[in-house]
Amino acid sequence: MKPKARKPLVVAASDMADGFRLAGIPVLELEDETHIDEVIQRIREREDVALVLVDERFMGPFEEAFEAAGWPMIASYPSELVQREQSYIDELTMRYLGQKIYVEGESESESEGEIEGEGDGA
Repeated sequence: MKPKARKPLVVAASDMADGFRLAGIPVLELEDETHIDEVIQRIREREDVALVLVDERFMGPFEEAFEAAGWPMIASYPSELVQREQSYIDELTMRYLGQKIYVEGESESESEGEIEGEGDGA
């Protein structure tokens, strides 16, 4: 018997959903936190999902819901609605690795958006 293929699933707001659908990825729409439990339950009922890609605004409840099971894997994508002091990749490396990663030749001030000439009209 052939094992079931597992695939990704995206949880996105309606304004992002069609883009993922055009890429051939199944989508569950979620506009706000009021329906998170329903979406989590729908994911639990599916056996064909290996990866759930979630809008970063809703990441916490999804991580908590699937952490103990270890399956499916949960990952986030950046939301334009979230204001941040660091770049998204810097936030992720701090969250998962516990430290900032610098690119060779990059200074600490450059990584924080203080690039020479930025914002001074140059």
